Amino acid sequence: MTSTRTLSSLLALLALLAGSCGSARPSGIPVRYDTADVPAAVEQARAELAGGESENAMWRMRIASEASGLTPEVRAEVQTLLERSAETRITELSAPGSDPGDLEDMLDFELPRQIAVTAGMRAAQLLFEEGERRKSYRLLKRLDNQYPHHHERPAAGRLLAEIGFDFAGDPGRYGFFFTFRGLAPEVLEYLVLNYPTEPRGDRAYWTLAEIYEEDLDHALAIEKHEDLTLWYPASDYVPASEARIPHLRLAALGSPEYDRYELDKTRAELEEWVSGHPRNELRPEVETDLVDCLQRLADSDLLIARFYDKVKNSEGAEYHARRALEEAKDGGNEAQAAEAERLLASILSEREAGSQ
Repeated sequence: MTSTRTLSSLLALLALLAGSCGSARPSGIPVRYDTADVPAAVEQARAELAGGESENAMWRMRIASEASGLTPEVRAEVQTLLERSAETRITELSAPGSDPGDLEDMLDFELPRQIAVTAGMRAAQLLFEEGERRKSYRLLKRLDNQYPHHHERPAAGRLLAEIGFDFAGDPGRYGFFFTFRGLAPEVLEYLVLNYPTEPRGDRAYWTLAEIYEEDLDHALAIEKHEDLTLWYPASDYVPASEARIPHLRLAALGSPEYDRYELDKTRAELEEWVSGHPRNELRPEVETDLVDCLQRLADSDLLIARFYDKVKNSEGAEYHARRALEEAKDGGNEAQAAEAERLLASILSEREAGSQ
């Protein structure tokens, strides 16, 4: 029984070693080479590569590279042939209709860094072209984890952007309830965090802000617009983002009491935008938001003025009533201005009566 278990364990170990390169070892390729057998293996691999059998040549040299006691000359020869066969294999597997999984398996082959990354990038591109967007994204993340700061980062950034924007523009659903658009934030967040020099980073921030606004996550949407204006100050998206930030602040304030600090901040942002963009096509929308903000400020001051009037704080009531009147006039709300005038007159009348 013990010997059977030992044999089973050995067989399992051999199977693990044989499959450690991510794909099945071709038939006729040994599990290992003795040092003395490596020169013959090199010649055989050369013949295989010349005969269009790049996979066999690659595997043969991969196993030969593990032999111990090789002279520097032989080891260099093995490494050179391994790289040549791997590059040829990558070219073959990059053809349209190829299985991206075969290229991805090469990441487990312990190839030189540059060749392995090239194989991974080709696989990610093929996956995207086949509609496997999530698999392509995961493979790009794997490349970053396995080979930080690799030489294909510009291409990886472009592909990540394509995946994220493709998700964002997809109206379809999966699993009945989930939208493909909802998958865009993970990809685009990864892009802007790990690829800050990607030229379309501004579009990524804008798209993220749009999606978060749709999800009613106003704080996160504001954050993305602020990031856009900070990191891409020359972007064509900046005026729209600067206009959207105060709009979202107003949308986030649902209480009738409002947040005075946020309202004051919003007013300043809106007035600055209107002053700085006299002919921008978004100006009517921003002016509408400014009127809304001023009316909310007036509502807030009227509320506070009534409270102070109720607790007999005449000075506080007068201050807020006067400010409400000014804000109502600035906002062009005649009814609100009339209400503030009546309240102010009542406060002053009560004060005068009390002083007699």
